[in-house]
Amino acid sequence: MKPFRQVRRYDLAQSGGSAVTVSEPASGLLAGVFAVECADTPAAAFAAAIAADFGATVVIVEPPEGTPLRRLAPSAAQAPWWASLGRNKRSIAIDPGTEDGASTLARLAEKADIVFRDTTSRAAPLAEAARKAVDVELFPTGADRPDLWPWSTRTEFAGAASGIGAITGPLGGLAVQPEMPLADYTAGMMALMLAMGELRAARLAGVKPEPVRLALHEALARMNEWQVIVATAFGRAEKRTGNRFPMNANIGNIFTTRDGQMLSVSAATPAIARRLLTMVGGEALSADPRFATPAARAQHMDELEDLIGDWFARHDGEEALRLVAENDVVVGPIYGAAELMADPHVAARGNIVDVPADGGGCIAMPAALPRTSDGGADVRSTGPTVGQDRDAVLAMLG
Repeated sequence: MKPFRQVRRYDLAQSGGSAVTVSEPASGLLAGVFAVECADTPAAAFAAAIAADFGATVVIVEPPEGTPLRRLAPSAAQAPWWASLGRNKRSIAIDPGTEDGASTLARLAEKADIVFRDTTSRAAPLAEAARKAVDVELFPTGADRPDLWPWSTRTEFAGAASGIGAITGPLGGLAVQPEMPLADYTAGMMALMLAMGELRAARLAGVKPEPVRLALHEALARMNEWQVIVATAFGRAEKRTGNRFPMNANIGNIFTTRDGQMLSVSAATPAIARRLLTMVGGEALSADPRFATPAARAQHMDELEDLIGDWFARHDGEEALRLVAENDVVVGPIYGAAELMADPHVAARGNIVDVPADGGGCIAMPAALPRTSDGGADVRSTGPTVGQDRDAVLAMLG
């Protein structure tokens, strides 16, 4: 493992959120937990990454050519991608078909408190040999019940099975699929929570932990619970409506200013809606029967959004933000990576850190989040090269 001693962080107590350099101890809330990662897909690897951020010792078991996770991004982005997904972890390259490989795998399994894995073939023997570990398996939707799931079981389609595709995208148009591993990462976070709970319960009871099995769509389905609730209440499913609030009773959408800045508008309460309407069209618009109540607004939302859109189109972004602040209206800018990295509030909270990279320079990546008041999580190293920690891992195994 290649620990580094300095990392750029930001102190909320410092005026302006200026950068400070501090020493990074190799500790955290999960210090003492020994986890083994054996996965070709992002969900289990992300669960292990969060555990490592919080101080767990995480050993990646990968084939001699390296885990396919290293090559998920385009070639130009593979190094920073892996630097973040593999951060704080150790790597050992194992061929389980050899005597040495099988022996090392058995010793890793014996030491493990948690095994993070997917359905890759090399992971099953590791999980079976782990006598005291929580076996955390994250798998594509339908992989556990092919008799009930005739569709694809590739991880990329997990989001489609969660219901979110039915409500994302423009009215009357195609669904929009988020181009991020949303199902993988939310499932990874939920799996880690379950694993730690199971590990604690098993240790207190002095028994072997029960395995954690999680299909990728299940975490998103839980986050998207309102969809089923509303369908039950109304007796119908909600349709996709672009960026509007799902039930169209309140004002919520994204509008473009005269100079091309996109601003998100949210008026989820009657008081905020009145202030927004008064700002856009004066008391006459606020009192207009078509827009005076949530029910009326739901029936005339197209007309109302045209009026709001026209108002934003007559103002540059800076002026629009000043006016909404003066009128106590809930509006905010849409951030991209450049805005995130330049924003003083993001800097003051330390949400992005610059981590020293191999060969010099730094790689910007999200900080270890969520953060506790005593700093129970940190980024201590970038992702390892294939097998670089062999000697250190073998020493830990005796």
